[in-house]
Amino acid sequence: MSQPRQNHTKQRVNVNRRLHKSGQRYAFPRFGIPECFGFFSVNAQQEFEDNANGASYLCMPPADSFPMDLKAGYERVIRKKKQSGVKDLENLLKYIYNHQQLLTLSQSSKSLSLRADFVCCRGVLRMLLCMPYETRDAFYVRATRLNGTIYIAKVETEQQRQEDLNMTEHAKAMCSWGFKFEQYMLSTAPNTLPDTSLPVNEAEEFSAMFRCSLNGIRLMYGAEMDGIVSKEPVNLNDPHELRNLQFVELKTGPFQPNDKQNRSFDYCKSRNWWSQSFLVGINTIMVGLRDNDGLCHDIDKRDVSQLARNKPWSPAAMFVFLDKLLQELKKTLESIDNPHIVVEYEFLPHSDSVFVRVLDSSDVQIIPDWYRTLMKGET
Repeated sequence: MSQPRQNHTKQRVNVNRRLHKSGQRYAFPRFGIPECFGFFSVNAQQEFEDNANGASYLCMPPADSFPMDLKAGYERVIRKKKQSGVKDLENLLKYIYNHQQLLTLSQSSKSLSLRADFVCCRGVLRMLLCMPYETRDAFYVRATRLNGTIYIAKVETEQQRQEDLNMTEHAKAMCSWGFKFEQYMLSTAPNTLPDTSLPVNEAEEFSAMFRCSLNGIRLMYGAEMDGIVSKEPVNLNDPHELRNLQFVELKTGPFQPNDKQNRSFDYCKSRNWWSQSFLVGINTIMVGLRDNDGLCHDIDKRDVSQLARNKPWSPAAMFVFLDKLLQELKKTLESIDNPHIVVEYEFLPHSDSVFVRVLDSSDVQIIPDWYRTLMKGET
């Protein structure tokens, strides 16, 4: 595509958002095995910590635990404060700052570069993968290029802000049921039952850092991980053990789904679950089957590789779209070649097109000044 003018007008991106409708069968692009190379935690106050304090191990509950009451302690839940996609990206940048062995010195100056073409959160990649099939909600991302690496952050829309503000108490409760299910399933040590009497703090997180390549594009991304599968304590500071970690994803779903819920799973939820897990090499999803009263009656073990079978969506088409979009984004920002310019990509509901606008004001920046100083080699 041609270089966008820096006047905030929208231009159409040369990417077919509905390429799967052409009837063409797509080959899956070359996608490397995601490699876990680092980790960090977010504490109860939603502060970044360069440690594994938030890590948990899968601990299957005893058979006589059912039904598990997902409402237990609901009145004491400590909710996570809403934060922006820029803040989520900043946690990854803090990790990079603390692990500067990831950086290399530029051959022509003292500035530093990162051994990655793109840096973002896993959630951004998941949403981009699902864009060919998303028809209801608008989605925006902003990106900027610094020292050869493109950084991407999600932008919250006004519709999303209003939905959060207007969320019903029942909807909030159902979200909390998922966190309570995690508390029943996860322990701070292997082979140790969790203490489910404690209040659930929804802010605490453990995130892993991953790298892989998509058709030669080097990706680096962070992802919040639910639990580690191991019967023995894992030394996360051992690179070999870190690379070979087995993670598990935890979800909740209806105990006796009706036809509408089954259709929703086939068309939407299965796609989200598959892409979220595939990006970080997760093979297994444990689903707590709960009723409308918040009682979990059973656990269904789902094989991630089977989620895409006989579904109305194509993993290959999703990754072909992501590849083409990232290539266009790379081309655009290389042509602009200005680390203070931000491009905003817009995905509107019921639209086959992707639009881009170029922004240059200080209030749209997604990279903090302290990180720019680091990459200049001035720290």
